Amino acid sequence: MTVPVGAVVVRYRGGEEVARCLASLLGHGGGVPERIVLVDSGSGDGGAAALAGRFPEVRVVELGENRSFAHAANRGAREAGGGFVLLLNPDAEVEAGALAPLVDHLERNPELTGVVPLLVGPDGRPQHRWQLRRLPTERDLARGRPGRPAYPAPPRAPGPVAQPAAAAWLLRREAWEALGGFDEAYAPAWWEDVDLCARRAARRAAGDARVGDGFRVLPASRVRHLGGVSASELGPEAFLPLYFRNLVRYARRHHPERADGIQRSLERTLLLRALVRPGRARAYLAARRALRTAGE
Repeated sequence: MTVPVGAVVVRYRGGEEVARCLASLLGHGGGVPERIVLVDSGSGDGGAAALAGRFPEVRVVELGENRSFAHAANRGAREAGGGFVLLLNPDAEVEAGALAPLVDHLERNPELTGVVPLLVGPDGRPQHRWQLRRLPTERDLARGRPGRPAYPAPPRAPGPVAQPAAAAWLLRREAWEALGGFDEAYAPAWWEDVDLCARRAARRAAGDARVGDGFRVLPASRVRHLGGVSASELGPEAFLPLYFRNLVRYARRHHPERADGIQRSLERTLLLRALVRPGRARAYLAARRALRTAGE
């Protein structure tokens, strides 16, 4: 391996899972990455200082406010350096031997934007249906859904994926910088990874070779991923308005001519969900109200 790798982990509060993530990078990286940057996105809980003391090998960057996951990830990518950028969620743990094959594959396939491992849950079950997706269609968006699963069963061999979840990405820095990183308007989080993948596809279709030909999943490399930590901490009444506002933001960028219709259909979808799922009715109705200001 000749291309240096800089790793970025973004933290916003959380618990011991962040320490496990950093320990896995240091213990199972096999010399990869060369530099690890933990960006604390305005947690204000003293956790960043505690982690800096526990992991002196990790560069800790404390931001004064939680502007967005995208903002923190972009800052981390600048700080981490390296020809390849590894983005890793704070609730993810690298399994032994997972990183070197990813780096080797990306080195040997310079046409790729990036490569991703297969995410597995704490029980070892693949999270492929959530992780590996197609880009969402207009119909998906109108129904409040992300893109559909790219693989009906866990892939057994390397294969393309249009929109992998950004819980674990290894990207070529040239592609990352050509795309300008994540769009920081997707605050505080969610849909920034889908947006980057859609922008890449559009730019490549227009002839920009710098952004690469997309992502490939390498199922033999595995990363354990807890998943849903941020959404769980917020609770549905706070999470759903943020999630669906950013869905509409995505629709207005990538389907501008149909965005108004997508939003109206989505509002009807949320009202229907509130009726059939009374336990979450308040959350769906709050999300429906939030859509009126999604483009502001």
